[in-house]
Amino acid sequence: MVVIGKPAQDLAGQVQQWWSAQGGTAGGRSFYEIPPDGNMNLIFRFSASGWRMSLLGPRTEKACVEIDEASDYFCLSFNPGQTPRLADVRPSELVDTFADLPGLGGMSSASLADRLYSLRDPLSRKLVMEELVRGSLPLVRDERCRHAATLLKAHGGQLRIDELAAGLGLHVRSLERLFIDHLGVSPKQLARLIRFNRLACALRAGNFASLADIAYACGYADQSHMIREYKEFTGCVPGEIGSCDMRPVAGAPGTRIVHRFRS
Repeated sequence: MVVIGKPAQDLAGQVQQWWSAQGGTAGGRSFYEIPPDGNMNLIFRFSASGWRMSLLGPRTEKACVEIDEASDYFCLSFNPGQTPRLADVRPSELVDTFADLPGLGGMSSASLADRLYSLRDPLSRKLVMEELVRGSLPLVRDERCRHAATLLKAHGGQLRIDELAAGLGLHVRSLERLFIDHLGVSPKQLARLIRFNRLACALRAGNFASLADIAYACGYADQSHMIREYKEFTGCVPGEIGSCDMRPVAGAPGTRIVHRFRS
């Protein structure tokens, strides 16, 4: 079972959400499909016999995480440009893949696994993980790039890239290079991913009378444009149950596996 929640208020600008999955079976593996997202995700697996902590980069397509059903998982999903310096790797090298981490906030992965495993409540684990990332320096060193990513997020991806660049005193190509270097994706890619994420949230909430209303609210040119882009990202049409959520995959996954279980 996957539980999803919001971060502490003081971390809301840095962390979008967290999720927790608890095992309990004698063994076995399963795959969970996750939709495209411009965020970076810190995924920690732990059990009585082993652990693994990885930083998952932005996803430009659907991907799968392999779940060991005898282990517990905890994940923090960071807003674009707000990931702490957790790995000695360029963000551009993490797109659609991940890097393993030896520890976090001065704690080794082994020590952290022992601490989290002793806490059976997901909310208690959330407090521990949030305390470790509090006050960490941002991974994105260029302030203009961080500010641009924050603006795109705040506007739901509905900003013209040329206007965004001009507001920062940059040429469009300069802004594109900054994004590729520091975020791994271009401004246009990030805007599309943010807009898709906003659409997914709107569909989950179900507060709109029609797909045309959702398309307008989320910044799409029209309903047809929204449906095409949604299908490109998910392979489904808007409204299909679970199409924009983390969900189990029956049988062998047909999408890229970005995180595998490893003893």
